[in-house]
Amino acid sequence: MDLARYTALFLSDSRDHLQRCNELLLAFERDPGSSHPVAELFRAFHSIKGSSAALGYDPVSELAHAAEQVLAGVRAGTIEPSRATIDGLFRAVDAVGEGVEAVARGETPVTDLDLIEALYRLVPAVEMRTAEIPIPERRRDPRLSTAVTAPPRPAARQVRVDLERLDSLVNHVGELIVARNRLSSIADREIGSELEQVSGRISALVSGLQSGVLRARMAPVDEIFDRFPRMLRDLGRDLDKQIRLELQGTEIEVDRSVLDALAEPLTHLIRNAADHGLETPTARVAAGKEAEGTIRLRAERVRDEVTVTVADDGRGIDRAEVRDRAVERGLLEPGAPVPDAAGLLRLLAHPGFTTKTSVSSISGRGVGIDAVMTRIRSLGGRMELKTMPGHGTTFLMHLPVTRAILRALLVGVEDERYAIPFGVLADAAVHEQTESEVTLRGSPLPTADLRAVVGLTSAGPGRRPVVVVDAGGGRAALVVDSLLGQQDVVVEQLAAPVGLPAWVGGATILPDGAPALIVDPAALF
Repeated sequence: MDLARYTALFLSDSRDHLQRCNELLLAFERDPGSSHPVAELFRAFHSIKGSSAALGYDPVSELAHAAEQVLAGVRAGTIEPSRATIDGLFRAVDAVGEGVEAVARGETPVTDLDLIEALYRLVPAVEMRTAEIPIPERRRDPRLSTAVTAPPRPAARQVRVDLERLDSLVNHVGELIVARNRLSSIADREIGSELEQVSGRISALVSGLQSGVLRARMAPVDEIFDRFPRMLRDLGRDLDKQIRLELQGTEIEVDRSVLDALAEPLTHLIRNAADHGLETPTARVAAGKEAEGTIRLRAERVRDEVTVTVADDGRGIDRAEVRDRAVERGLLEPGAPVPDAAGLLRLLAHPGFTTKTSVSSISGRGVGIDAVMTRIRSLGGRMELKTMPGHGTTFLMHLPVTRAILRALLVGVEDERYAIPFGVLADAAVHEQTESEVTLRGSPLPTADLRAVVGLTSAGPGRRPVVVVDAGGGRAALVVDSLLGQQDVVVEQLAAPVGLPAWVGGATILPDGAPALIVDPAALF
């Protein structure tokens, strides 16, 4: 028997069951009288027990069995669905999860005998005797058994594919796109020739392959969102706050690489919202609000971009307090005006910046927004902040749906070419400007000259194209020498050397084989 194959199935199935267990326990905690969550929880623990026992992971199966007995008692009405019962089941989910992840690391799961005994103490003695369930003896750490299957799983219409295989496939498709673009540029010199016709056919086939591969890498955001209800439940208890989490747009799909990278930024923002943003129940009632605070996590798809929003209905950010703390740290001059939304975000994202006077296990170290901004920029995205005193704070993260292949505008300065992702283009119109500061519809915009950014000499007076981009929550203008058209570009993996400018968002290979840097406009302003 191929033990590795069945172990992989065990890990995948168990993780799915555990995620579902957290969701069901949260629903059961809100409505202890409901029977549906109990029945579903029983089936989930029963499935984990069976598969872990079949593979010889006894510490996992024994713990799942103990939880199963508690649920059987709740279902039969002999065990009260008290706080102690629900807390014990939450602990069981966590402990089973630790055992599953130990298996994933190739380690031996350890029996949590204290927790198993605590669960069995919830089960009435009569039921224990009837079921003839022995409490595991305290013994040395068990060793993994090689006994197997359980019968093979029936054929399914879906298959699980290792992400590394998809990554490799995407890389090959990326190289194919580079070759296609090169072929197309050669064929364009012979319009109407057989080469041009073959090139067009290959281009269409590669585009179809590209679309199919990218779709295969897409995953719904609820794979990340679903972990936060349980986290907020625990945070609420630690902070002595009542918190409700609302999830929206969970069906929106993004590239797996983007989705995986979102977990850490979302964790930072949600913890900050719970600790910094939401008031205590007493303070909320005094302010005329419900005692229970709300945090909203939402995903929305707009063309080739997805916007993930974390919003709370708390106290909002005190701009004056942020300004005063920034003055204390030397980030602003004394007497500086209260910052606008974009300036506020830049201050909050400054390394080590925090308005808290004490450090807790949840926040106060000044690494939250800084870490979030760094990660979002590394994904080719940008952030936006909205806040209103007394009404709450909203963080918006605008991200590309995929990081493997981007639609970009190619621009030139002298003989060099650069790519600007379409996701940051704020205005399709391109404005010619002679002044050093660009004005759009009567409003001045922050302006940067790409020649100066890359270290070239000034172009001197004259009319030059200007590209309007979204940067740091507002619009800005990037002055260039020439516009070279639109193109799909393959984002190449770039090992960033020390001293690499922050505005470098990656690299790509152009149709003629020359490299070009991808510009992150948000880092310029």
